[in-house]
Amino acid sequence: MKPDKLSIHDLFQKERRYVVPLYQRAYVWNEDDQWQPLWDDIERQAEGCLLSAAGIPRRSHFLGAVVLNVQKIVGSAVARSEVIDGQQRLTTLQLFIAALRDFAIKADSIHANKLKRLTINEDEKPGAESSFKVWPTNADRALFRSIMLAGGPEQLLAQNELTAKDELPRLIGAYCYFYRQIALFVSPADDTAPDPDNQIFGLIQALRVGLQMVVIELEDNDDPQIIFETLNARGQPLLPSDLIRNTVFHQASIDPAHIANETYADGLYDRFWHQFDNDRIPTPIKGEDRYWHILERQGRLTRPRIDLFIFHFLVMQTGRELMIGHIFQEFRDWRDNEDEPLEDFLSELKRYSSIFRNLISPSGQDRASVFARRLRTLDSSTAYPLLLYILGLPTAKLSQNDKTQILTDLESWLIRRLVCQLSNKNYNKFFVSLLARMKAVETKAVETGTAVSPEITAAVRDELTRSNDETNRWPNNDEFERGWMHKAAYVKSRPDRAVMLLAAVDTAMKTSKNEFSSTPVNLTVEHLLPQQGSVADYPYPSEPVTPDGLTPEIRRARIIHTIGNLTLLTQSLNSSVSNGPFSQKRPEIALHSELRLNARFQDETLTNWLENDIAVRGRDLFVYAKSIWPVP
Repeated sequence: MKPDKLSIHDLFQKERRYVVPLYQRAYVWNEDDQWQPLWDDIERQAEGCLLSAAGIPRRSHFLGAVVLNVQKIVGSAVARSEVIDGQQRLTTLQLFIAALRDFAIKADSIHANKLKRLTINEDEKPGAESSFKVWPTNADRALFRSIMLAGGPEQLLAQNELTAKDELPRLIGAYCYFYRQIALFVSPADDTAPDPDNQIFGLIQALRVGLQMVVIELEDNDDPQIIFETLNARGQPLLPSDLIRNTVFHQASIDPAHIANETYADGLYDRFWHQFDNDRIPTPIKGEDRYWHILERQGRLTRPRIDLFIFHFLVMQTGRELMIGHIFQEFRDWRDNEDEPLEDFLSELKRYSSIFRNLISPSGQDRASVFARRLRTLDSSTAYPLLLYILGLPTAKLSQNDKTQILTDLESWLIRRLVCQLSNKNYNKFFVSLLARMKAVETKAVETGTAVSPEITAAVRDELTRSNDETNRWPNNDEFERGWMHKAAYVKSRPDRAVMLLAAVDTAMKTSKNEFSSTPVNLTVEHLLPQQGSVADYPYPSEPVTPDGLTPEIRRARIIHTIGNLTLLTQSLNSSVSNGPFSQKRPEIALHSELRLNARFQDETLTNWLENDIAVRGRDLFVYAKSIWPVP
């Protein structure tokens, strides 16, 4: 490796392209952690230049290192270097210089042309890929080009149908941030009124003499992949999916097919990985608008969706419990033992990603989507590898009817255990062992020439019903009813679970005569006998015939959070009737609620709501519950 120390100005003044390989991750820097510290360094060096008679700060500032793999020049092409490490820093510096250039042009500064030369290769066709000094990874190229050519924040936001009030994609956010800081530096809000050209000169001079980087160029015997992995902990930590993408497309770049056709690796990326970097959501979440990079909580894990998907995909493929912290090493070990061609692997990964997306973002009313929504409420993501396997099997192996039966059995097993408040601590081991058995049954059925579908369906049911142990058993109707009638379904920390149970019952109560086939979303739990209701409005009932040794207060506390006392209302209706007397609450529910769950409150003879009423309603609703979640 050949290290050299260069100023930012010297780095970009050359006619050269710094190209980020397609397997590198997209832009991830943000204001708090990177943009503001970088601007502070630039501003401090610019002020030092302006205060110095020689235009040189007292000491220069080191911005870090960049590692480049210099490519051979073909014909008259511009010199090109692949960025092995430091692409986030190079991209951010180009965004800063572009913002300074656009501000200088708008201010009609004498320094504008100097800045143009730091952002474009002037001998190349304007707007062509080869004209840009830095060319980011595939996921960011369209947006980066838009920024570099827009001419200013107003034009840029308009082109991308954004406003300054929107949460901006990170590339645009970085450009706009630096533009604002430059404007404040050149034209401060106080009365000092410095010469704008002089202030712009100070910033340029900081790039010339105040800010430096170590540029390391690889030599012929250096391995770019090894060096990348060695340096991956620098700066913003790489995600496991970043390392996996790097490995996969590095393999593609040295594949004989790529050597014969240099667009081979790009073609694989466009067909199979592009979605992971470019599928966007309309409204960014914490500055992130790429669907697969949104942080998702599953149990104790909060990771980008792509990392969670690859983790569950690997568990499905290996049939083993894995640690998500070791996902990259697990992936390499798995791929090293597989002889599946790279293209086939990527095709499978893309296929399963569609299944996983419907599990974490279900939108339909099919059986799998309904189960997926309820599963998210249960927070039982350990079932995802099993579900990937089930839903990924072709119908020639597992019929749609049998898939529906398996999903119904799994949901019933989970819901009944939830209602009976049985432990979920063993779910990870249980679902992995169930997955292993299903795969073994599939393999044996194929080898013996027997039908796969009924064998797998029977194996799932057999495994779910095999144990009477508390950690694995499938509660029968008697145990389910006891849990339904006597266990608290409402927990303050997880009201969504009570909502899920009540909404499922409401949907089951609907008939073809009802206007709506599904229950509306965004409903809230209402305690019909209020948690804070007065004893005057809700008097304690008489003592039971058979003494139970409990006080009226304890009896009420035990029943108040059970399903029989819970219903669903809109937030506004809930707030208006919550702790009031039942004589006022019932008519309001009858007037405003269209849920089948609340149809009984149309009865004007129902004037009180006490413990016995809760028990009667609980038993009525249980009739629907045991049909929604049946047991063999």
